[in-house]
Amino acid sequence: MKKYIYLIVNLLLLIPAIIAVYTYAYNYIDKEVRCLEHKSIALNQMQSIYSIIINLQKIRGLSNIEDPNIKVFDDIEALEKKNYQLAEKVHNPRVKEILQRHPHGTISDFESYTFDIEALLLIYKLTAYNAELTLNSNIKEYLLSKSITNGLPYLAEYFARIRGLASSVSNHKLDDSIKLKIKNQRYMIEELLKNAQEMKYFNKTNFVQTLLSSQQKEIAYINKEIINSDNISLNGLEIFKNITKNIDFLNTLYYKNMQKLNFFYKNKIADKNFLKLLIIITCIVSIIIVILVNLFYFAKIQKYIKKVEHLNVIDPMTQLYNRRFLENFITQLNTQTKEQNEFFSILMIDIDFFKKVNDTYGHDIGDKVIIQLATVLLQNIRKSDLGIRYGGEEFMIILRYADIDAAFNVATKIKNIFSQIEFHSNTNETFKKTLSIGIAEFPKHHSDVWQCIKFADSALYKAKTTGRDKIVIYSEELQDKPEAKESK
Repeated sequence: MKKYIYLIVNLLLLIPAIIAVYTYAYNYIDKEVRCLEHKSIALNQMQSIYSIIINLQKIRGLSNIEDPNIKVFDDIEALEKKNYQLAEKVHNPRVKEILQRHPHGTISDFESYTFDIEALLLIYKLTAYNAELTLNSNIKEYLLSKSITNGLPYLAEYFARIRGLASSVSNHKLDDSIKLKIKNQRYMIEELLKNAQEMKYFNKTNFVQTLLSSQQKEIAYINKEIINSDNISLNGLEIFKNITKNIDFLNTLYYKNMQKLNFFYKNKIADKNFLKLLIIITCIVSIIIVILVNLFYFAKIQKYIKKVEHLNVIDPMTQLYNRRFLENFITQLNTQTKEQNEFFSILMIDIDFFKKVNDTYGHDIGDKVIIQLATVLLQNIRKSDLGIRYGGEEFMIILRYADIDAAFNVATKIKNIFSQIEFHSNTNETFKKTLSIGIAEFPKHHSDVWQCIKFADSALYKAKTTGRDKIVIYSEELQDKPEAKESK
């Protein structure tokens, strides 16, 4: 017996422990994979949103040009079409709503476009934050994430605002109020470049240095040709094209960084998925080894456990379910019947004057009578019904999906068959026995199963106190006027 206990403990501890360890490892890696996949999806969404922003920035700049030619309007129309196509790829419905504020073929004012671009940048930034793009322990990944989240898009937007404002030049002049707005945007650019200056100490590539030098040149151009010039030599379209070159340079850097980051995530996902596969294979091999080592004893133990479980709820004499099974089953039955609107009838069956059999012929003959009744019950109920030895010579049958009439028919059949059986004593004396049966229906008589069992027991009691050898159906007036159907 000690040997079996050791094997059970060994299996219950070793196999779950192996599974638990590998499951934890797998879930840990899987969580990282899902996080990386979420980041990769977010990058694609961000790229689509950013492309919409770029096009909207161009539309804003072109629509601010004084005396635009036909090509300008054609360019605006083409950019609007691209934006609607890109919006189909974006999951966030707010992007479409923002684009719909500018109906096709209409031109909004500078401030309206700027407001909507800020809204799109906010959506862009929230997409990045929701995917936790900037929370990285890897410095290269962190810098790339920061450049595409907080750096380049805003740098490009501030230059795009300058482009839009400067493109409104009329007669080679700009209003002082517009120049003041341009100065404000320049200040925002300089603040961003200061942050980039700090980043170069962590970045071993020449990306930051290239960015700084190119943007300082662009700022110098804006100071000289636009802010500090009283007589601007270029027209609005020429200014638009010149500043667009720098914005295109920023966008090129953006797409390169986006591509690097995406490639970085895809490689990490591939590595993590391979690691997940290794974990699964190792776990399977480990479990197989444990099973092979313990298979013989494990099978024996399982067989033993099943036998014990069966004996625990089966009456050994009659092979019917016992009272313990009923008590455990009723709770489940209560829930199941309410959820599935199930109904059933309960038969409480008692052998009339059974004590006389034991007293007259002995307990061995009494046992034969009980076994014979159990056999009759099993032969006359369906597989879905339940036969239970309720106690001593008292039995219960649960007839599922059977109303009172159906239950009465079954009870009559059982009573008639049993009453015809001849029993033989040890002295070859023959005798017959009769049955008293009480019936109640769930949930007709009560919504609680235990209460219905009590009602069926009350009906049985009434049958026994009014002459026995009969079937009584429970009714509310049972105490005063029992409704009994005498079987023929």
